[in-house]
Amino acid sequence: MDDVIKLIKVTEGERDEYGNPELVRSSIEVFCRVESVSRTEFYQAAQTGLHPSYTFVLTHYMDYHGEQEIEYIDWMGETHRYDIIRTYKRDDELELITQERINE
Repeated sequence: MDDVIKLIKVTEGERDEYGNPELVRSSIEVFCRVESVSRTEFYQAAQTGLHPSYTFVLTHYMDYHGEQEIEYIDWMGETHRYDIIRTYKRDDELELITQERINE
């Protein structure tokens, strides 16, 4: 595992003066391996309107606690945000299939 990502959990906090909940983001850093999404998965997801970008493979599934977003700094130093659209556990590893966030 040679990459690091931030797993971001989004929860509702206090309500504003209009009664809308404020979103609170908390994050932890974990080691991972970055892989491409398979062709099959990419095309099947596209049929349902999803556009998977990357698969982030965590060393141990216990590192994941239901977070909804990922922040990843690529090899060029650019920060990207992804939504987790699916998880898949294999042995002790956990695959997080993601879709890049738009308008961030």
